[in-house]
Amino acid sequence: MSTLPSVMVVDDEGELANLFMKLLKGSGFNSVSFTDPLLALKHFSQNPQKYSLVLLELRMPGLNGIELAKRIKGYDSNVKILLITGFFDEEYINSDELRESVISDVMQKPIKLRELKTHLNELCRVH
Repeated sequence: MSTLPSVMVVDDEGELANLFMKLLKGSGFNSVSFTDPLLALKHFSQNPQKYSLVLLELRMPGLNGIELAKRIKGYDSNVKILLITGFFDEEYINSDELRESVISDVMQKPIKLRELKTHLNELCRVH
């Protein structure tokens, strides 16, 4: 019996978080979304082995995507993390800070849903 991969979505824009969650569910993933990165971290800390993948926005109030990724990796070093950003600066994206956070992949907004689905399938297959 195969279980569906679970993905946690964290984006401070509620509409995008819900859109990503619905796309994931429609594509056969179990999914939950959060608009507050601190609540997402708390939830992940209580369920560290539940998720195959975490989809994170880079810029969020309270805790940015890179810092959140680092903390999530502290609970499960095997979870894949896809960083999504509308702020695409090559120097920033390729920084040591980003590499240290163990981001699996980065996608730039606006995102084509078909490309997102392909990325998610590839990342979960490797997990």
